[in-house]
Amino acid sequence: MHLSKLTQEIFDHLYRDITEFRSTFDLPVADATSLDAKADTLHTSLAIEELTELAEADNKTEQADAIVDSVYVLMGRLVHLGDAKVEDNLAISYLIDLLLNVSVNRGIDFIPCWDEVHSSNMSKVCRNESEYADTEAHYAKQGIKLMAVQKGDYIIAKCAEDFVSEGKTIRQGKVLKSVYYRPADLAPLTK
Repeated sequence: MHLSKLTQEIFDHLYRDITEFRSTFDLPVADATSLDAKADTLHTSLAIEELTELAEADNKTEQADAIVDSVYVLMGRLVHLGDAKVEDNLAISYLIDLLLNVSVNRGIDFIPCWDEVHSSNMSKVCRNESEYADTEAHYAKQGIKLMAVQKGDYIIAKCAEDFVSEGKTIRQGKVLKSVYYRPADLAPLTK
């Protein structure tokens, strides 16, 4: 099978980022035995959701977001399985290659868009004690107690105990976004 856009170099870049994301958020990495029916259904439903967003995208920025998110989900499955080389799972690599080709056809520079989305996703965690303290203070004002979980260079803010308020429930252990979280801004990259 010939892949025209997905080189090992690009694959390695994506694989590193998804490994960082999954490791940070306590998601399986290179653990094929944990890909049970529930995890398989989740991977599949996320991919369908992102491809549906691509089909419904009204402009290049929305298209870029949906393409990157689709590849993010597909790479998530590869990292979960431990398929660290392009040829380890050609079926999924082929789908990623198709999306990279769509990106080119739409005039979207994929890697800068990918890097922006990944940076946004990683901004959900705190980068240092100061950011965690600010995040803890923010949630404390809402009556939500946090616990800090160190993961590599990051501190994850998790809900310390179940919290219920005005019909909203936050379960113990849920990851809560850092107050320094910033959504991806693909508009400047898709002009």
